[in-house]
Amino acid sequence: MVERSEEQKVFQEPIKVTLGGREYGISPLVIKYSRPWRKKVISLISSLPKYAKADTSKPDEFAEAINALMVDSQDQIIDLFFEYARDLNRDEIEEMATEADIALGFQVVMNLAFPLSETLPSMMGPEETKKKSPSQKG
Repeated sequence: MVERSEEQKVFQEPIKVTLGGREYGISPLVIKYSRPWRKKVISLISSLPKYAKADTSKPDEFAEAINALMVDSQDQIIDLFFEYARDLNRDEIEEMATEADIALGFQVVMNLAFPLSETLPSMMGPEETKKKSPSQKG
């Protein structure tokens, strides 16, 4: 994945993704739209752990878990991808791209949508727990 420069971030330049062999640009959403989008992502992610403990000896429970993890959540991720990348032609891309393409694109979108996640760890821990470079250790 390509790291964006500070200039690209400041000017909200689209980040490039390849879907179905074609390159597309995805622009960061403004706060008004990114905030509700992020809440949908968190809702999806927070619902997944309950399926990890599905009882395989109970066929209905296990089938529900498999369906939720392997079908429903993937469909929701595709929906979330296109909700974020609202300028893309979904019908066109779904005719050409694979789910693997969308998965990589979704990673890009997650980096755009959660830029503050990189700064949170440094804000939460004491100064001495931050990683020090070899030249700072002594």
